[in-house]
Amino acid sequence: NIIYRDQIKQADDPAAARAEFVRQYRAEFASPYVGAGRNLIDSIIAPSETRRYLSLALASLRTKREFRPQKKHGLVPL
Repeated sequence: NIIYRDQIKQADDPAAARAEFVRQYRAEFASPYVGAGRNLIDSIIAPSETRRYLSLALASLRTKREFRPQKKHGLVPL
């Protein structure tokens, strides 16, 4: 309603116009396949595979260590 408010108000059949805009919006933006096609996401997984993917991702982070260089200068007391 917010995006196409003016077009919906001006339409002869506001309910049909709104339904068409909703369908168009879902086809363009609310599909994971659109994001995958634009390389915004790595892969699309089935909901039944979510636990396995999360487990593998968290296991790989278990041994990750963050490298922080030594500070050249400490804070000088004032």
